[in-house]
Amino acid sequence: MRAPTLLTLIFILAGLPALGGKKKVISPETSAGNEEVDLVATIFLTPEEVTQKLGMNPGPDLALLQVRVIPKTDKPVQVAADDFILLAHNDGERTKPLTPSEIAGDGALIVSSSADQKTKKDKKTGTSGGFGGIMMGGGASPGNPQVVTLSTKLDEKQKGDLKLLEALKAKQLPDKETSEPLEGLLYFRLSGRHKLKDMSVLYRGPAGKLDLEFEH
Repeated sequence: MRAPTLLTLIFILAGLPALGGKKKVISPETSAGNEEVDLVATIFLTPEEVTQKLGMNPGPDLALLQVRVIPKTDKPVQVAADDFILLAHNDGERTKPLTPSEIAGDGALIVSSSADQKTKKDKKTGTSGGFGGIMMGGGASPGNPQVVTLSTKLDEKQKGDLKLLEALKAKQLPDKETSEPLEGLLYFRLSGRHKLKDMSVLYRGPAGKLDLEFEH
């Protein structure tokens, strides 16, 4: 039997994974914890996933986050939707959860950006009530992103979807103090397209600060 040539050995070694190298894992489920609490999060980004999870179509640009909060001490933990931020690393967009009423209440949710407003130089601008803003980094130049504010308000001329509203309320993560595991959904509005590897969840609540990465 002939001994393998040098060229054959090179091809064999090239096909082997690097010794000691860590393979990146991208999963729709991620977790993190500290001395007070463990968090487990599962994200649903595609319209098909969102519709299947809710049992109905809530409309475009909605991402779901299923969150499980597990207290680790006898001291109760205060849980609130505003403790969570959905972060897209690819463009810096940070979003806070929407309430069911903002998605399917008595009116349609209208999203506008500061970039859109700059094109209306000849029109007078006023202050309108809304639900706060979403900060997003746009690309003015590499390494120096332009900050764009996405503001939201309701168009009360359009009627809400009561069936969807009830489904969202029934499945949402409760705002409450608990010493037992608590689970529910959070609803986020995302602009543009984002891949799973770009997403992470930031927890900034009474139990501390935790970062949950989907790529790890």
